[in-house]
Amino acid sequence: MISEWKKIEKKQFAPIYLIIGTEDYIINETKKRLVAGILDTEDTDFNYANFDLDETAIEQVVEEAETIPFFGDRRLIIASNPTFLTTEKTKSKIEHRTARLEDYLNEPVDYSILVFIARLEKLDERKKLTKLIKKQATIIDAKRPNEAELRKWLQGVSGANEFQMDNTATDRLIELTGGQLTTAMNELDKLMLYKLEERAIDTSDVESLVVRSLEQNIFLLLDKMIALDISGALSIYYDLLKQKEEPIKILALIASQFRLLTQIKLLEKQGFSQQQVAQKLKVHPFRVKIGARQAKSFSYQELTMTLEKLAQMDFEMKTGYGDKAQKLEWFLFSLQDQRKIQRMN
Repeated sequence: MISEWKKIEKKQFAPIYLIIGTEDYIINETKKRLVAGILDTEDTDFNYANFDLDETAIEQVVEEAETIPFFGDRRLIIASNPTFLTTEKTKSKIEHRTARLEDYLNEPVDYSILVFIARLEKLDERKKLTKLIKKQATIIDAKRPNEAELRKWLQGVSGANEFQMDNTATDRLIELTGGQLTTAMNELDKLMLYKLEERAIDTSDVESLVVRSLEQNIFLLLDKMIALDISGALSIYYDLLKQKEEPIKILALIASQFRLLTQIKLLEKQGFSQQQVAQKLKVHPFRVKIGARQAKSFSYQELTMTLEKLAQMDFEMKTGYGDKAQKLEWFLFSLQDQRKIQRMN
């Protein structure tokens, strides 16, 4: 995919592109590079078209691609949601005459760049049209990178911008952004801007500048509890309250994390790998990695007992019984006591 970006920068365009995957950063970056490489500012209005195939028939898209450009050399046509390449059912009432597209794929014009964006993990390989478009198009893989790929990606971008960022800082950036490429890249841009003079990013920079999501704060809060750092856990909790996060919402996320730990514990006992667990539970592999590490500190019985406590607290909060913020405080103290007893045993 990086090699295709380099070709685009050199204005070596393919007549047809097919972007497959759900990673927004790769999709948006590819679109941005194509727009910058193909279109001049003054002819964007004339030679650029963006279609949603849930709302527009494919024959109209093909017609647009076959239209000769105005005041420029090339046209850029983007078509999203090609559900006719999948088994996915759609509520759209649009009927696509795909024979027109087949003809175009076999003989694309040389003055238009046609880009299909399929925000899916995979297409239906059994379909004749899918086979044809994959044969004729340049494929850009927009799948979410795994941890190793994400680390390589971040260090590659920082290196290309003449920044030094060691493995510890990179790993912390990945952890604080939940293994999400789009979020990690946004935070890396911010870090590079902040350290523009020094050209070096260390762990302390990541810790102080990267914005933690609410979910990431919950992960960190549980890490503090597992380490018996009650003051650290309470500090995170009080910060969340200062940010006007509702105790019921915080409780719901804590419960969600404990449910995940329970599921991971159960599936690992059954012999599933972390990758298999992620696929089975349909969650990001990085979240499973963090969850597996946290789950090691609890027995299955402790996890189920904690879930029962959280369910009771949720009922009490929603029925107006007691002070909501204080209830979560007492939960954190009780979880710490539970951890101390386990360590003594």
